[in-house]
Amino acid sequence: MGEVSIEGKRVFAHIRNTGRLTELLKPGNTVFLKEKNSGKYPFELLLVDIGSSLVCIDSTITPRLYAEFLNLPVKFEPKFGEHRFDLMYDNRVVETKSVNLVEDGVALFPDAPTVRGRKHIQKLIELSGQGFEPQLIFVVQREDASVFSPNYKVDKPFSEAVQDFYGRGLTVKAFLCNVSLREISISREIEVIFLKDG
Repeated sequence: MGEVSIEGKRVFAHIRNTGRLTELLKPGNTVFLKEKNSGKYPFELLLVDIGSSLVCIDSTITPRLYAEFLNLPVKFEPKFGEHRFDLMYDNRVVETKSVNLVEDGVALFPDAPTVRGRKHIQKLIELSGQGFEPQLIFVVQREDASVFSPNYKVDKPFSEAVQDFYGRGLTVKAFLCNVSLREISISREIEVIFLKDG
């Protein structure tokens, strides 16, 4: 939930994101809302204007963005034991992550510690031994990044799990988005690096 000023009137808006978003949701930043017909809050906060880029902070759309980019039939939310992943096509089990943080051109995930994220990676590694091809896909929901790295400063165990996953020859990819007031879509792949000192 975020507090927003609309023409001097303070309102509350729902935020579909579990990250901290402290570098984005600052007093004075322009945000874009969508009216809601139900729920506790009358608005939903979708975009933040940071000058160099619009940033989409709705993390629930990330699996759909990647599915649209693939342009293949996919199954959403496949379940393996107690773990539910974002999507699956052929024998590829895909976990997507919504990336909102960029520092000096480097997109970083996560912006808050994620034990759940690390457990997902451990389960994906387990599935790789059962004939599946797991994939970790980081979708940078803004336009101003040139590379992606796990965020060692914020969550070293998660970042090391991503590096372990990659070191096993499993797929780790990152993609940049085009973001406008009308739409968001994946535009291109960017390089994945492991910036431990960043």
